[in-house]
Amino acid sequence: MQHTNQSGTSGRCTMALAIAVMTLTMASQADFVGLSAELVAVNAVQAVPGQPDYPDTWTCRIYADFDDADHLTSIYGTAENYMLFATDSQFYQNAFGAPTTAGIDVGQLDLFPDLHYDSWLTIGLSDSTDNELLEVGMSWSAFETGSPLFANNGAVFVLPDAAQGYAQNDGSGTHRVLISQLTVFGTGNTKIWGQLNLLWNDAQTGVSSTEFIEFSFANIPSPAVLTLLAMAGLTGARRRR
Repeated sequence: MQHTNQSGTSGRCTMALAIAVMTLTMASQADFVGLSAELVAVNAVQAVPGQPDYPDTWTCRIYADFDDADHLTSIYGTAENYMLFATDSQFYQNAFGAPTTAGIDVGQLDLFPDLHYDSWLTIGLSDSTDNELLEVGMSWSAFETGSPLFANNGAVFVLPDAAQGYAQNDGSGTHRVLISQLTVFGTGNTKIWGQLNLLWNDAQTGVSSTEFIEFSFANIPSPAVLTLLAMAGLTGARRRR
């Protein structure tokens, strides 16, 4: 099979993702807008035990989008509304990686190129440099072996004064915070799906949360196209203050 390495470092690939995102209808205040995803690489992983060199993989980053410079403080799961990151196949996990970016040593990235494509959760940052990410109640054992990440009484979070939680303007007026990088084994038709809950400090109104945010998306092999996918059941999100 002919593979094309399309890894993104200085300028990430703008090849689109088909994504079903939750959007809220409260337009009168600064608010959570939805989730977005950006394709980082296709077939960039070079070596996996038991797999051929350059196995079929694709890597994306997921962002929480806001319409103002809000401050994301937590990604969490509860008994009522659990957190789930799942895929039709398996997640790629690098032997030198970690389940969150608090454990990604920037000094190892050049030594182990495949570490760039490790799967992890975060708030705002892609490695451990100045990273104040904390966790409570999380179990990573299944996720670190490539299985889905599930949490019904856990969270990753930063304190309210942590600079990494502030949503950054992406140039289009939307402000976003990086929350995850995921690499999956399979072709572009291999889906990533799940649900999560977010807690943030609204720039105008104070502490807010949105629960039961469902998502489902896959890589599209045609650039600069964003196509809605699998919208069934994605009709709203519960918001608490």
